[in-house]
Amino acid sequence: MIVIGVAGGIASGKSTVCQVFEGLGGVVINADRIGHEILDLPGIQETLIQAFGRQICRSDSTIDRKILGGIVFRDPLSRSRLDAIVHPALVAKIHKRIAELRVTDNVEVVIVDAALIVEWDEIDMVDTLLVLTAPESKRVEWLAARNDLTTDEGLQRISSQLTDEARCQSADHVLMNNGTVEELKAKAGDLWNRIVANQ
Repeated sequence: MIVIGVAGGIASGKSTVCQVFEGLGGVVINADRIGHEILDLPGIQETLIQAFGRQICRSDSTIDRKILGGIVFRDPLSRSRLDAIVHPALVAKIHKRIAELRVTDNVEVVIVDAALIVEWDEIDMVDTLLVLTAPESKRVEWLAARNDLTTDEGLQRISSQLTDEARCQSADHVLMNNGTVEELKAKAGDLWNRIVANQ
Protein backbone atom coordinates (compact mmCIF):
# COMPACT_ATOMS: atom_id res chain seq x y z
CA MET A 1 0.00 0.00 0.00
CA ILE A 2 1.18 3.51 -0.81
CA VAL A 3 0.08 6.60 1.11
CA ILE A 4 -0.06 9.82 -0.92
CA GLY A 5 -0.29 13.10 0.96
CA VAL A 6 -2.07 16.00 -0.74
CA ALA A 7 -1.20 19.37 0.79
CA GLY A 8 -1.46 22.99 -0.23
CA GLY A 9 -2.78 26.35 0.84
CA ILE A 10 -6.44 27.15 1.22
CA ALA A 11 -8.37 27.09 -2.09
CA SER A 12 -5.47 25.63 -4.08
CA GLY A 13 -7.45 22.76 -5.61
CA LYS A 14 -6.81 19.88 -3.20
CA SER A 15 -10.41 18.66 -3.17
CA THR A 16 -10.52 18.41 -6.96
CA VAL A 17 -7.30 16.41 -7.08
CA CYS A 18 -8.46 14.10 -4.30
CA GLN A 19 -11.75 13.49 -6.13
CA VAL A 20 -9.76 12.42 -9.19
CA PHE A 21 -7.57 10.11 -7.10
CA GLU A 22 -10.63 8.62 -5.40
CA GLY A 23 -12.23 7.98 -8.79
CA LEU A 24 -9.09 6.11 -9.82
CA GLY A 25 -9.30 3.80 -6.81
CA GLY A 26 -7.69 5.71 -3.95
CA VAL A 27 -9.19 5.67 -0.46
CA VAL A 28 -9.33 9.25 0.81
CA ILE A 29 -8.76 10.29 4.41
CA ASN A 30 -10.07 13.85 4.65
CA ALA A 31 -8.40 15.79 7.47
CA ASP A 32 -10.96 18.58 7.34
CA ARG A 33 -13.80 16.10 7.81
CA ILE A 34 -11.98 14.51 10.74
CA GLY A 35 -11.43 18.01 12.13
CA HIS A 36 -15.21 18.53 12.13
CA GLU A 37 -15.60 15.30 14.10
CA ILE A 38 -12.94 16.43 16.58
CA LEU A 39 -14.76 19.74 17.14
CA ASP A 40 -17.87 17.76 18.09
CA LEU A 41 -16.11 15.91 20.93
CA PRO A 42 -17.39 17.22 24.28
CA GLY A 43 -13.91 17.53 25.80
CA ILE A 44 -12.61 19.49 22.81
CA GLN A 45 -15.68 21.74 22.79
CA GLU A 46 -15.25 22.57 26.46
CA THR A 47 -11.56 23.40 25.98
CA LEU A 48 -12.32 25.62 22.97
CA ILE A 49 -15.01 27.50 24.87
CA GLN A 50 -12.59 28.05 27.75
CA ALA A 51 -9.98 29.36 25.28
CA PHE A 52 -12.19 31.53 23.05
CA GLY A 53 -15.39 32.18 24.99
CA ARG A 54 -19.03 31.34 24.30
CA GLN A 55 -19.00 33.68 21.31
CA ILE A 56 -17.84 30.70 19.23
CA CYS A 57 -21.01 28.69 20.03
CA ARG A 58 -24.23 28.37 18.08
CA SER A 59 -27.56 28.50 19.90
CA ASP A 60 -27.40 24.70 20.37
CA SER A 61 -23.95 25.06 22.06
CA THR A 62 -22.04 23.43 19.17
CA ILE A 63 -18.96 25.18 17.78
CA ASP A 64 -19.61 27.65 14.96
CA ARG A 65 -16.62 27.01 12.70
CA LYS A 66 -17.14 30.24 10.74
CA ILE A 67 -16.95 32.38 13.88
CA LEU A 68 -13.99 30.39 15.21
CA GLY A 69 -12.25 30.69 11.83
CA GLY A 70 -12.79 34.44 11.80
CA ILE A 71 -11.04 34.69 15.16
CA VAL A 72 -8.05 32.47 14.50
CA PHE A 73 -7.27 33.69 10.99
CA ARG A 74 -7.03 37.27 12.30
CA ASP A 75 -4.66 36.44 15.14
CA PRO A 76 -1.62 34.12 14.96
CA LEU A 77 -1.67 33.53 18.73
CA SER A 78 -5.31 32.42 18.59
CA ARG A 79 -4.49 30.12 15.71
CA SER A 80 -1.63 28.57 17.67
CA ARG A 81 -3.97 28.06 20.61
CA LEU A 82 -6.54 26.34 18.37
CA ASP A 83 -3.85 24.12 16.83
CA ALA A 84 -2.60 23.06 20.25
CA ILE A 85 -6.13 22.00 21.22
CA VAL A 86 -7.28 20.28 18.04
CA HIS A 87 -4.27 18.98 16.11
CA PRO A 88 -3.00 16.26 18.48
CA ALA A 89 -6.35 14.45 18.33
CA LEU A 90 -6.69 15.11 14.60
CA VAL A 91 -3.23 13.77 13.72
CA ALA A 92 -3.70 10.74 15.98
CA LYS A 93 -6.96 9.89 14.23
CA ILE A 94 -5.33 10.13 10.78
CA HIS A 95 -2.51 7.81 11.89
CA LYS A 96 -5.08 5.37 13.27
CA ARG A 97 -7.07 5.40 10.02
CA ILE A 98 -3.91 4.76 7.95
CA ALA A 99 -3.01 1.83 10.22
CA GLU A 100 -6.51 0.38 9.84
CA LEU A 101 -6.32 0.61 6.05
CA ARG A 102 -2.92 -1.12 5.97
CA VAL A 103 -4.59 -4.32 7.19
CA THR A 104 -7.65 -3.95 4.96
CA ASP A 105 -7.87 -6.19 1.90
CA ASN A 106 -7.78 -4.61 -1.57
CA VAL A 107 -6.59 -1.15 -0.45
CA GLU A 108 -3.59 -0.26 -2.59
CA VAL A 109 -3.54 3.54 -2.49
CA VAL A 110 -4.52 5.81 0.41
CA ILE A 111 -4.82 9.57 -0.03
CA VAL A 112 -4.34 11.85 2.98
CA ASP A 113 -6.11 15.09 2.07
CA ALA A 114 -4.52 17.41 4.64
CA ALA A 115 -3.62 20.99 3.81
CA LEU A 116 -1.19 21.33 6.70
CA ILE A 117 0.90 18.14 6.56
CA VAL A 118 4.07 20.23 6.23
CA GLU A 119 3.10 22.69 8.98
CA TRP A 120 2.28 19.79 11.31
CA ASP A 121 5.72 18.28 10.61
CA GLU A 122 3.92 15.05 9.74
CA ILE A 123 5.46 14.36 6.33
CA ASP A 124 6.54 10.93 7.56
CA MET A 125 2.90 9.80 7.73
CA VAL A 126 2.89 9.60 3.90
CA ASP A 127 5.10 7.83 1.38
CA THR A 128 5.00 10.63 -1.16
CA LEU A 129 3.84 14.24 -0.82
CA LEU A 130 1.98 16.22 -3.48
CA VAL A 131 1.73 19.98 -2.98
CA LEU A 132 -0.88 22.01 -4.86
CA THR A 133 -0.11 25.62 -5.72
CA ALA A 134 -2.29 28.27 -7.35
CA PRO A 135 -2.03 32.00 -8.10
CA GLU A 136 -3.12 34.15 -5.16
CA SER A 137 -5.68 36.04 -7.26
CA LYS A 138 -7.36 32.81 -8.27
CA ARG A 139 -7.43 31.53 -4.69
CA VAL A 140 -9.04 34.77 -3.47
CA GLU A 141 -11.66 34.43 -6.21
CA TRP A 142 -12.44 30.83 -5.19
CA LEU A 143 -12.65 31.76 -1.51
CA ALA A 144 -15.14 34.50 -2.32
CA ALA A 145 -17.31 32.04 -4.24
CA ARG A 146 -16.91 29.03 -1.93
CA ASN A 147 -16.70 30.57 1.54
CA ASP A 148 -18.42 33.92 0.96
CA LEU A 149 -15.30 35.80 2.04
CA THR A 150 -14.32 39.33 1.06
CA THR A 151 -11.03 39.93 -0.77
CA ASP A 152 -9.41 41.13 2.46
CA GLU A 153 -10.68 38.10 4.39
CA GLY A 154 -9.40 35.77 1.66
CA LEU A 155 -5.97 37.41 1.63
CA GLN A 156 -5.88 37.23 5.43
CA ARG A 157 -6.46 33.48 5.39
CA ILE A 158 -3.90 32.90 2.65
CA SER A 159 -1.24 34.99 4.40
CA SER A 160 -1.83 33.16 7.70
CA GLN A 161 -0.56 29.93 6.15
CA LEU A 162 2.86 28.74 5.04
CA THR A 163 3.89 30.10 1.64
CA ASP A 164 3.76 27.88 -1.45
CA GLU A 165 7.53 28.23 -1.79
CA ALA A 166 8.16 26.97 1.74
CA ARG A 167 5.67 24.12 1.40
CA CYS A 168 7.10 23.01 -1.96
CA GLN A 169 10.52 22.49 -0.38
CA SER A 170 9.09 19.36 1.23
CA ALA A 171 7.20 18.13 -1.84
CA ASP A 172 7.94 15.07 -3.94
CA HIS A 173 5.51 16.36 -6.57
CA VAL A 174 4.10 19.83 -7.27
CA LEU A 175 0.97 20.60 -9.30
CA MET A 176 0.35 24.18 -10.35
CA ASN A 177 -3.37 24.88 -10.56
CA ASN A 178 -3.33 27.80 -12.94
CA GLY A 179 -5.87 26.71 -15.55
CA THR A 180 -9.34 25.24 -15.75
CA VAL A 181 -10.77 22.55 -13.51
CA GLU A 182 -10.56 20.10 -16.39
CA GLU A 183 -6.88 20.92 -16.89
CA LEU A 184 -6.23 20.29 -13.19
CA LYS A 185 -8.07 16.97 -13.36
CA ALA A 186 -5.94 15.94 -16.35
CA LYS A 187 -2.74 16.85 -14.48
CA ALA A 188 -3.95 14.84 -11.48
CA GLY A 189 -4.68 11.81 -13.64
CA ASP A 190 -1.24 11.96 -15.24
CA LEU A 191 0.43 12.24 -11.84
CA TRP A 192 -1.59 9.32 -10.45
CA ASN A 193 -0.36 7.15 -13.31
CA ARG A 194 3.26 8.15 -12.67
CA ILE A 195 3.08 7.52 -8.92
CA VAL A 196 1.10 4.29 -8.97
CA ALA A 197 2.99 2.83 -11.94
CA ASN A 198 6.26 3.18 -9.99
CA GLN A 199 5.05 1.07 -7.09
